[in-house]
Amino acid sequence: MGDGIGGPVMECLSGNMFRMYVTHFRKDNSDEYSKTEKIMIAKIENSENSGQDRTVMDLERALKGKFVTCNVQSRDKKTDVLICNVFVQNPPEGF
Repeated sequence: MGDGIGGPVMECLSGNMFRMYVTHFRKDNSDEYSKTEKIMIAKIENSENSGQDRTVMDLERALKGKFVTCNVQSRDKKTDVLICNVFVQNPPEGF
């Protein structure tokens, strides 16, 4: 896919999945995205706990309420979950 979306993490659903409020879109995205998307982490960078054995509490400490950008790798057609590389960012100015 190669699309990019960004926004704050609303809730963590498991050690590798969260729901985000999508506030930013790359201009050249090829797909449409909802205001909220469920994200499964393929890879996470710039977090305190970037290992694969994360608990929900680990993920909440690392991501909840923070602004993240997601490079979309694919969408699981059965569950409608986006599989993404996730990057913790400083929020955009005025956010």
